[in-house]
Amino acid sequence: MKVATSDGIGSSARTSPKPHGSPLNPKDKHFAEDVPSAVLPAPSSNGPSSKFPPSGNTWKDLFSLASHPDSSLNYFEPQVVDGVPRARPPQEVAETGAKEWENSIIAFLVGKKLPGKNVKEILTRKWGSVGSFSFHVAGSGVYMIKFDSGQARDWVLANGPWDVWGYHLALRPWRKDMSLEVGDCRSMPVWVKLRNVPVQYWNKVGLSYIASVLGKPLHMDTNTTHRHALMFARVCVDMPATSSFQDNITLELEDGTTI
Repeated sequence: MKVATSDGIGSSARTSPKPHGSPLNPKDKHFAEDVPSAVLPAPSSNGPSSKFPPSGNTWKDLFSLASHPDSSLNYFEPQVVDGVPRARPPQEVAETGAKEWENSIIAFLVGKKLPGKNVKEILTRKWGSVGSFSFHVAGSGVYMIKFDSGQARDWVLANGPWDVWGYHLALRPWRKDMSLEVGDCRSMPVWVKLRNVPVQYWNKVGLSYIASVLGKPLHMDTNTTHRHALMFARVCVDMPATSSFQDNITLELEDGTTI
């Protein structure tokens, strides 16, 4: 029996390490000696020393990003508890921040890590027509995807399963108490499509037995529940986060044969 997944295409990119002795290597003590004197800048007796900021500027000016107002920060007096300074933002800070990310999902690939750039390009092709979203790398192989609307987010969650280059993409709605570490995620709800299901097993009990091979069955979608179409059954299964995504399920029939 075939467990269907979506097709994904793309290409990967690699970066090669800089060669030893490169001019970008700050530890290369021989760099200045290897450059002909004709290309070295002549010392200036009039200009300011490179050890100090240019005249009229301060060190604070050199590190300021005044051209981008969103980059500025404010100082808040820390709370001191038992002699240890502690950050204690008021409750509305967390509430406002959570509101900004309320239409987000957490995504990670099962059994594979790919560059975030490639994952973003493929998901943009798959989801771009539904709504706009921003893509954020939250950790090694973990991505946070923030949609402009809850409708677009819900559509993505409801129309899986999704994959990138054939690797299953696990999705979970974001909650403010959710860890962004893959290792802390023990299970994940996944929508799967079960094809070639014999009609006699197209019921709640039969599909539960079949889906249990993948994990803990949770529920069916509306079309599967009402059997509007029998090309495939679409069920949501809570799968262990460390398990691989199976392409096929072996079903033993009532006469002992398997398909």
